[in-house]
Amino acid sequence: MKSRIYVILILSFLIFVSLYYGDNIKNNVLKINDIFINSIYNASSYVVNSVSKHFNQAKQIELLREQNQKLEEANALVATFANQLNLLLEDKNSSQYFPQVSLVRAISYVRLDDYSRLWLSSTKFTGNKNKGLIYKGYTAGIAVLDGSRPMALLQQNEDCTFSVYIGKDKVPGVLQGLGDKISIKFIPKTKNIKVGDTIYTSGLDEVFFSGVPVGLVKEIIDDEVYQSAIVEPFVQINLPSYMYMIDSL
Repeated sequence: MKSRIYVILILSFLIFVSLYYGDNIKNNVLKINDIFINSIYNASSYVVNSVSKHFNQAKQIELLREQNQKLEEANALVATFANQLNLLLEDKNSSQYFPQVSLVRAISYVRLDDYSRLWLSSTKFTGNKNKGLIYKGYTAGIAVLDGSRPMALLQQNEDCTFSVYIGKDKVPGVLQGLGDKISIKFIPKTKNIKVGDTIYTSGLDEVFFSGVPVGLVKEIIDDEVYQSAIVEPFVQINLPSYMYMIDSL
């Protein structure tokens, strides 16, 4: 009899709880369920992102490894070419060819109203000879000494000059800055040049190596004695962070 009474009381209590507290219990259970599910999703997203990041890093590492192999191959070919060239020079009793460049950093403008002159950080500038500057594989200008301090004259500067070739026929000329433009002067009238011809350094003035790309012929001007041309440079330079300076040819 007592056991039946206990069973009835327990059932009554459960019915009472379910009627009055069922929604609260349900809501609490759902909240716990939501927290659990969100935790699973967050953990899953973290694992996916971590795996994706790992594979992206692995892919980037593989890409850099391939690029490094290509650079090593190019370096080996250049070294072989330089060695063969030196052998030829030895046969002709000429001096060996060991070109050298150094990385220089642009510190600041020399004057705030002149964007074509930059102070350079370099401890390798020796002598008074002008040195070529290369930026991203193209001519940038020349480096000169101002007192004892190295200074870059970008190729739009009026004091920047170096010798060039134009087109496949290697028509000679001299690059000179015009402030807001770049020109090629002293082009023989007897030579045929055309708009779109590629301009390279000639190396004859020993400022640059021969063959460094400069730009394209944009306009041809017929002067009295010579022709001249306006250049469309391959790179527009304002304040490059780093450039390569030609130390020796």
